[in-house]
Amino acid sequence: MQIYLAPLQGLTDRIFREAYTKHIGAFDKTFSPFIRIQNNEFYRPAQCNDILPTYNCVQKPIPQFLGNDAESFKLFEELCLKHGYNEVNINMGCPYPMVTGKSMGAGILSHPDKIKSLLEGIYQNTNLTISIKCRLGMENRDEFNKTAPVFNDFPIHEIIIHPRIGQQQYKGEIDHLAFAEFANKLKHPICYNGNIQKIEDLSNILKIYPQLDRIMIGRGILQQPFLLHDIRNEKISNHEKIAKLKNFHQCLIELCKEKYSGDQHFLKRMEELWSYHAFAFENGHKIYKQVKKSRTLSQYEEIVYSAINKLIE
Repeated sequence: MQIYLAPLQGLTDRIFREAYTKHIGAFDKTFSPFIRIQNNEFYRPAQCNDILPTYNCVQKPIPQFLGNDAESFKLFEELCLKHGYNEVNINMGCPYPMVTGKSMGAGILSHPDKIKSLLEGIYQNTNLTISIKCRLGMENRDEFNKTAPVFNDFPIHEIIIHPRIGQQQYKGEIDHLAFAEFANKLKHPICYNGNIQKIEDLSNILKIYPQLDRIMIGRGILQQPFLLHDIRNEKISNHEKIAKLKNFHQCLIELCKEKYSGDQHFLKRMEELWSYHAFAFENGHKIYKQVKKSRTLSQYEEIVYSAINKLIE
């Protein structure tokens, strides 16, 4: 089973990836949060920094493109080639209205003609290996019946499917049956993504789609940092877990110091991380409240290392 780390804006960026890979475990692939290109220019140029080789010393990610035309992709491709990347991912899954309203992310799934035009323009000129991350549709799952034949016309490396529609965002039920149905309509290797938070979640998916050989995990890793080991059946002691967590958090802190000026920017970022990470701890909701109340880096460090040390008690 191949295991990928999902691209989550503000969460699984180069700081998280470097710290996690170095001190807890290595994924088979990691993906950068999307780099958005609109009107033939980088929407937020700072997003490009996430894939710089100088910031990705342990494991280089797969850069992710967010856009809806071949000219924008060409600009993205030039950036990737400049930094030595030969594999990329196209985002057709982002569900947020400011993206979907521009027919990007999941929004493009309602327009198979735009998908075809985008892929035709890309494959006419590229030597990159290309994968796609998508949903079942934007407004309803039946949209995939029109999307799948378009995908099948192109030599896509793999397709990562999150079995919700865009309008759901991250709410509501995952549709495992629809995942299996539509995965069987595609000729490409298929990766499953969505709500894998424990071994049982993966087991449930495999009952419906037993041929699955690759998965992508995002929030599940933030909530259960040793889920990677559980899936691989890698046994590690409680003492090893504590040591790994301490080193992971110390690395996060050091890398954040390099990026952020002042404690408040750092603390804001950590607050978002701990909204998920707290699930890894008994009484995690109390730890999260303490993190939210911390006002300095030293306060934050005391809270975090105290929580980790209590894991051994």
